[in-house]
Amino acid sequence: MAIERMKLLSVVGKDENINSFITNYLLDSGMQPEDALKVLEKGWKLSYYPYDNRPKENLKLCKSILDELKIAYKDEYVKTNLENSLEEIETNLKEIETDIKNKKQIIEETNKEIEKMETAKGPIHHLQNLSLELEDFYKLRYMKFRFGKISKEYYIKVKQDAKNLDVVLLELEETENEVWIIYLTTEEFCMQIDSYFNVMKFERIWLPQEIKGTPKEFIKNIDDFIKESNKKIQEQLQEIENLRIKNQTKLISYLCQLQNYEMINKVKKYIVHDENGYFYIIGWMPLDELKILVPKLTKEKDLKFTVKNHDEVASVPPTHLKNNKIVKSFETIVQMYGTPNYTELDPTAFVAITAFLMFGFMFGDVGQGLVIAIIGWLLKRKKSTLGPVFMAGGISSIIFGFLYGSIFGKEDIIKPIFISPMENINTMLISGIAFGTILILIAMCLNIKNGIKTSDKQKIFFSENGVAGFVFYCTILIAVVYFYLKGKLIVSASILGSILVIALLCILFKDNITNAIEHKKAKEKSSIAEKIFELIETLLSFASNTISFVRLSAFAINHVGLCMAIYILAGMTSGAGNLAIAIFGNVLVIALEGLIVGIQVLRLEYYELFSRFYSGNGKEYKPIRTEIN
Repeated sequence: MAIERMKLLSVVGKDENINSFITNYLLDSGMQPEDALKVLEKGWKLSYYPYDNRPKENLKLCKSILDELKIAYKDEYVKTNLENSLEEIETNLKEIETDIKNKKQIIEETNKEIEKMETAKGPIHHLQNLSLELEDFYKLRYMKFRFGKISKEYYIKVKQDAKNLDVVLLELEETENEVWIIYLTTEEFCMQIDSYFNVMKFERIWLPQEIKGTPKEFIKNIDDFIKESNKKIQEQLQEIENLRIKNQTKLISYLCQLQNYEMINKVKKYIVHDENGYFYIIGWMPLDELKILVPKLTKEKDLKFTVKNHDEVASVPPTHLKNNKIVKSFETIVQMYGTPNYTELDPTAFVAITAFLMFGFMFGDVGQGLVIAIIGWLLKRKKSTLGPVFMAGGISSIIFGFLYGSIFGKEDIIKPIFISPMENINTMLISGIAFGTILILIAMCLNIKNGIKTSDKQKIFFSENGVAGFVFYCTILIAVVYFYLKGKLIVSASILGSILVIALLCILFKDNITNAIEHKKAKEKSSIAEKIFELIETLLSFASNTISFVRLSAFAINHVGLCMAIYILAGMTSGAGNLAIAIFGNVLVIALEGLIVGIQVLRLEYYELFSRFYSGNGKEYKPIRTEIN
């Protein structure tokens, strides 16, 4: 349970090898790149690679062709070898696309011709009883003909009127409601006759002028044409199917390669190159992954690389927390405050233990804790990061519930193993403060350990949370406890006062003492008044932080009192009302008090404990493999 060790890896290679380098070593790597343009100092110009939109555009084209050919594919990145150049892939894709478009166009045009012939064929069916050739109608020199249909009702009248009109009427076919006819008239009377038939709601059908042969022959010719056209369409469809079979493997390969080219594009934004044809990438990498990568890079003749520790460079390493499954869930609480600095302790384990204990201390109930644990289990099944945290809180509540003898707020079902909060209020209050002082002392020890890690003498010895603060706080605690138990001071007032004064003077003049030890000049001089005010603030924080832990006991007592009130209300009713109030009251306690206690846990963690040892100003670890996906 710690912060994973990082090394700074810097790689230089030839531009012509960049794609293979990225594919082989970076796409799935744990490197977190730094801005090479800012880190590297070169005597020639460095610049970023321009974004190449060809992979993205060709990826769209490739997917479109795969969809067109009904070839199934997975739309997810799969690492593959780059067997074809972008230019080659683009050329082949466009050839396949053009081939498909040409065949689709032939099919579309043929379908239009079929549709046109089907449209022309429809009316001709009503002429098939005529034995004369249709083009003869267009050869008439002095006569005009009209072909169409008319309703039966109007046709009866037309037949009657035809005797007095200059018209020849030919009845072709009769349907249920209509009659198909041809009428002929001379050019002289054409306008008059057309007007008459228009009034009779005659619907004229225009015959194509290119029509030849008898109606039966024309229909047969159309049927033959449609048959040949359908055959032509099937041939084109078969050719498209052949394209699919022929290119299926190739297109899937192109898809995977284009996905890799697009990933390479994303990685290139972290890389710079110079005018001499060399690329440069620099980034932080976990030590475990670096041990695997370095032997591979050593075998590459065209690559040069260097590896440096964090204390050899100005760049700050990112923080990658490395915790087991039980503790890992509490990383969310830590990162809400801030990511740990690379050089400080990972407080996740500390948070897991203290949050677990504090939640149960304030909300100790076997039944209600079980409900919270079940809710946490359900959230965990839904992959929620808070699920395990809820489960831990529920388990803690169950454990303290047995210690307090509480099940769903009932204090008379089981006997308390340790203490009954409502019956031992003073003991509970003292226990809360005692527990808080232990946590504060542990937090100060963690601060001292952080100082040792960074070789910060002021943090170790002279700060309010270092050895000086620890001695001062411990002296006060021991003196108070001893006086409370024995009724007298543990040592004489002069000795006690001397220890406290020396500790306070170390805190007051910590900057001066540190600068004297390290032979450094003070960066800026603070006035004695300003230092005294800071010291007063430190003393107040010791007092307020300690008293703040009274809330642990207060909420434990409050929980009992709230549950008692619910059961008193329930006792005022009988039957279903009694049960309903009891259930509703417990739900209210779990939801409302559970939320408040959770907030109090966070407050105690952040303000009373984290403020003593944890900065949280680190940089979150974001490797290439997560940033490009």
